[in-house]
Amino acid sequence: MDQLHLLSFGDHGWGDELLLGLGVTLSLAICTLPFAIALSFLIHWAKMSRNRLLHRFGMLYTTVFKSLPEILTLLILYYQAQAIIGWLVQSVFPGARVSVSPFFAGMVSLSLVISAYGSEVVRAALAAVGREQFEAAQSLGLSPGCAFFKVILPQLWRHAIPGFGNLWIILLKDTSLVSVIALSELTHVAGLAITTTRQPFLFYGLIAVIYVGLVTLSAQAQKRLERRVNRGFARLEV
Repeated sequence: MDQLHLLSFGDHGWGDELLLGLGVTLSLAICTLPFAIALSFLIHWAKMSRNRLLHRFGMLYTTVFKSLPEILTLLILYYQAQAIIGWLVQSVFPGARVSVSPFFAGMVSLSLVISAYGSEVVRAALAAVGREQFEAAQSLGLSPGCAFFKVILPQLWRHAIPGFGNLWIILLKDTSLVSVIALSELTHVAGLAITTTRQPFLFYGLIAVIYVGLVTLSAQAQKRLERRVNRGFARLEV
């Protein structure tokens, strides 16, 4: 019972801090996902481009961010970006100081990593839709951009949801890495609580349960979304 008292809300427990940490974790994941998905499409487009420079950039991007550990990407971006931005600001405004927010650094670094894998999800989804759909849209007089957004994209999501759903779960868990740059997300708050109370089993066990709950809810939401977008297709395939 004394240990459970440490999870209470108020001045004598860590409930408030853990709840705020959970909010930061979810905010970071939710803010990162749209940027990661947008980058996934752009990187796939670069890899498929006939422009040799764009193609090489897309392939190099995917290779680098698939190869580097996520935590190393985060540390390099956070500290190197601070140095570069600080130098640029100092050159324009001598004496001025600027710092990169840990939240922003985490969002950017996780977007880079997730989009490297997301570009492969986009590639597989486009292959499942088929080139003939794009050709049929063009035969109706639609421009390439209009054909993509009105014909290809609505079909593409049906095939991309499982892949992006898995990447969302990976992203949700990878937010814990941002604790190394002192962002007060769930794992960082738990670490502070453990340092103060010397109760590692309680707090690590609690955040483990929270992550399992978040992943379970995400998986259920993904299944519901898949059933929704696949309505009608099952009967057609039969």
